[in-house]
Amino acid sequence: MINSLRLRDFRNYKDKTFQFDQRNIVFYGPNGVGKTNVLEAISILSVGKSWREQSPSDLLRSGQEQPSALINATDDQETNFEVQIQPRSRKFLKNNKAISLKQYFGTIPTLLFAPEHLRLFSGAKRERQRFFDRFLYQISPTYREALSTCQKATKHRNVILKQCQESFESDQVSIFQAQLNPWNEILARTIPQVFNERKQFVEAITPLLQEDLDLISQGTDQVLLELLQAEDYEPTPEGVLDFFEQNFVRERGSGRTVIGPHRDDFGFILRGKPLLASASRGEERSVMLALLAAKKKLLQKTLNTSPIMLLDDVFSELDQSRQDRLGKFCADCQVFFTTTHGGHFDNFVDVQEIALG
Repeated sequence: MINSLRLRDFRNYKDKTFQFDQRNIVFYGPNGVGKTNVLEAISILSVGKSWREQSPSDLLRSGQEQPSALINATDDQETNFEVQIQPRSRKFLKNNKAISLKQYFGTIPTLLFAPEHLRLFSGAKRERQRFFDRFLYQISPTYREALSTCQKATKHRNVILKQCQESFESDQVSIFQAQLNPWNEILARTIPQVFNERKQFVEAITPLLQEDLDLISQGTDQVLLELLQAEDYEPTPEGVLDFFEQNFVRERGSGRTVIGPHRDDFGFILRGKPLLASASRGEERSVMLALLAAKKKLLQKTLNTSPIMLLDDVFSELDQSRQDRLGKFCADCQVFFTTTHGGHFDNFVDVQEIALG
């Protein structure tokens, strides 16, 4: 549990400290007063980055001579966590000692529900990748490092492919191929690692997702989560290198790398059909709620601890029966809610309401 939270020059907060003494914390007030900003700060304490920031400058309070922000929290074990945010850097500290982001992951496990997550099924592929990557960062100490290395190598490789695409001199092709080789080797190592960790996650969470959907909907509709490859290749080092060799002309023509984590997708199947083709709006919300519950079980099993739940404006997006189900599977966690008014919590126990605005 988080006992205190300090925000300095973060979003709309100049310097604000919150003290928490209950399990259910409710931030309420009109739109635009900074309710979601508090959840965003806790999310950054957990995984190093917000689900909604486009650049570090988004997080910094405007009007500062030397832009920077600080997020500081203390938990119920008197452990102190801090993130210092600069326009081009981010520093992580535990008990005032700087640590790497890799060491930092998993120290404050969180699960997030935000209204924009309801676009998970119909939105762009990148939204689903970010949604699941955020969770995988917390349960795997190697996932983020492999994904980051893969992304950087892909970026460098794309620059070379673009240069090769624009060159009309045939004698230059072998030079470009030689320049690609080091990045091919890096991707041959990291693409299979990222793919296999995603696949293991999908295989582990799918039965939990089915179990929780059965409880929520009181039905027997089959639900599946699938990892979808954009291209047909064997996700092994040899398979990746063979794909690059066989598809050099194609990649040169497009000027980009056509395999990797940026190309793969997560697909939801309900009753044997893509979820969007078969689900009502209510069923989409039930699947999302079941997914949240399944992620909680998997995180508890992996880290042997309950996560902190961050629930942004959940009462405007879920009906009463789904709200009740959400309350039941949050019963063993500290939960941070945001809402426009506190009336939703009349039947809750251990509630601390904090008015903003």
